[in-house]
Amino acid sequence: MDVYEIITWCKEKNGALENVVVLSNVPLDITDTVIYRVLDTVKGTGKTKVHGRCSDKAGREQFVLVEISKRVSEISFPVFIGIPDEVGPWSTQVLSVTSISSGSSKGEEFHTKLMSFLKKEGKSLADIQDVASPALTLNTELVSTINSLVQKCQTASPVEAQNYRKLRTFSGLTPTPNGEEDYEVWAEHTTHILEEWQCSDNVKKQRLVECLRGPAADIVRFAKVENPSATSCDYLKALDTAFGPTENASDLMVKFRNTFQEKGEKLSVYIIKLDKLLHSVLRKGGLKSSELNRLRIEQIIRGLFQMTWWHLG
Repeated sequence: MDVYEIITWCKEKNGALENVVVLSNVPLDITDTVIYRVLDTVKGTGKTKVHGRCSDKAGREQFVLVEISKRVSEISFPVFIGIPDEVGPWSTQVLSVTSISSGSSKGEEFHTKLMSFLKKEGKSLADIQDVASPALTLNTELVSTINSLVQKCQTASPVEAQNYRKLRTFSGLTPTPNGEEDYEVWAEHTTHILEEWQCSDNVKKQRLVECLRGPAADIVRFAKVENPSATSCDYLKALDTAFGPTENASDLMVKFRNTFQEKGEKLSVYIIKLDKLLHSVLRKGGLKSSELNRLRIEQIIRGLFQMTWWHLG
């Protein structure tokens, strides 16, 4: 659930933004009594109140809006809460001071900047739609060249050069322990590597489980218990729900569609930037692996149109 959705939900329920916590991955049949028992395991929360519930998009789990008697910034609220061998873990999400102050104004700010840019370029929203919506008639040789360049960029990336037999360790602990990377870096590396491995999904799952520690290992263990036939992609989705960006797949895809090659930016750097966004959408379940190449090429072509606008201007 992203910041804007949480802020809107809080306002609807008359909750204090500085005191709310959103619980994720909560089963639909969990009662308030069980939720309060889990919250009691967190020290320093004081009185707690369940303000509301809403199902996730799949309709299999739910988000729970909880208000505590203290500001969440005053206590060390854990990333996951639960009762071992009984319920959980559930991931938690709190609003920072920065997100609260900026969440209500970012949408208007983006729209203002976009309209200012279009006006300066002598364009309108219709011009963006004309570029984004029609099916592109691409020269076969051009597509082949772009494909070749993409492959070279990916091959040259040190992320892809890692030995497939060992993935980097990830625990999900905060702050990030020495020797580990933050989630975004780890997830990008792991997703790339799993795509490249020429082996069965069972082997991929085994390698993935071997590199996980602490809360991250618990998340995958719970995912496996809930769905014994879960794939390595399902494991990554569970981890992304717990540790990944708050934007949903739709938000990330909009961001991808509005990411263009900047003036003076090398095409290889631009492609890597697009890849990061695409893999974030993939981990959120917003697209299939088979769609990556097509979407990447389409956006590169759109980027070329954007660069043409700049030169004509």
